[in-house]
Amino acid sequence: MPDHTRDQTSSTTETNDASTTRNGRETAAERTAEQWRELLRKEQLPEPLAELPFRKRRRARKAWRSARRDARAAWVKRERRAVPTPVSVPIIALVLAGLVGAASWLWPDQDSTPARTTPHHTPTAQHPPAPDATVPPAPTPSHTPQRPQSPDDIAKAFVTAYCTRNPARDASHVAAVNRAAQYASTALVDNLTRHNDLDWNQLIAAQASTATPSSVTLTTPADTQQLPPDTSIRVYRQATARIDVKGTDNYSYIRHLTIEVSRGDVGQPWQVTRVLGVQE
Repeated sequence: MPDHTRDQTSSTTETNDASTTRNGRETAAERTAEQWRELLRKEQLPEPLAELPFRKRRRARKAWRSARRDARAAWVKRERRAVPTPVSVPIIALVLAGLVGAASWLWPDQDSTPARTTPHHTPTAQHPPAPDATVPPAPTPSHTPQRPQSPDDIAKAFVTAYCTRNPARDASHVAAVNRAAQYASTALVDNLTRHNDLDWNQLIAAQASTATPSSVTLTTPADTQQLPPDTSIRVYRQATARIDVKGTDNYSYIRHLTIEVSRGDVGQPWQVTRVLGVQE
């Protein structure tokens, strides 16, 4: 904003403020804060600023309003300095406080009783209580077995969990599928859950209570199965499980499962994605 414009604005502000001080002091005192804000919002720009182009007028308006605020702040400071602060009020307060203190010293309360002195005890060293012999020791956190990493270990863990049956406790073969689900893909778990299970039906017919794999061996599938060769993301294994059955008549049988183990990419965990067939 040009200097001559700011000087013109400042002089106009001081003239208006002085006029308000001389002629309208009572009227200004009666205005509320909201009325003052409304009056300042409606304040018109000086005519030289109003005729400027839009961008120059906007910058000039900001500078003009800033100058107006500075002028008002200076006027308020001058007004406050013109009104002296009465010094008699703090002096009277100090005199009254002294009189009250003197009266309480000359005429103490007759009903008050002297404060009892608290006997001072010499601190003695305290020994920590002996541990209770009946409290059991804190339990040692159990070791959680880690998930197998290699495709062969994943295939063996899946076959062991899937072939472990407990007809006396499980309602269906789905319980065995759920036990093996941590080693299998979601699609395979859903497929095994929806289809019937031959081993489960035979265990129920034989009134078996448990069926547990006693050994699981893995080999490469025979060429007659015509499976693709192993890659870094997919392998095939022929699983042979010996399952021991306990119940009315104890017996054992062999189950053959062709397993596909795969992963999305190198570095990702392996999982059983297909059970290609069951050989009797």
